[in-house]
Amino acid sequence: MALSSVMVATQSIDEFDAWMRTIEQKTQSVQQNIAVRNADAVATDAKSLDEAFRLVEDFWVRRGDAADAVTLSKQAREHAAELLKAASEKDFDRASTQAIRVAETCTSCHRLYRPLP
Repeated sequence: MALSSVMVATQSIDEFDAWMRTIEQKTQSVQQNIAVRNADAVATDAKSLDEAFRLVEDFWVRRGDAADAVTLSKQAREHAAELLKAASEKDFDRASTQAIRVAETCTSCHRLYRPLP
């Protein structure tokens, strides 16, 4: 493997780790913001989750041979979109359900791909 390929792979893993940390922080933050019924903060967290899961999805698409991870990333984005919609409607019960679904999707993926193969 050429040095540039190794550097790109390392950079991608480092970026991936940063996205995972962002997702972990935002899944905790969104639950706290739902509990205090802060719709604006829930919406901000949902947007951050969607963006992070988009990056994760792209990572797995580029990496290849990880169809489950791509599917789970898409599902997490769908839950984040529903979370955003619930926040905009100030429907905190539905937002809570979607936040739980985001976390469950993370758990499903981590069972298959953690630590990163």
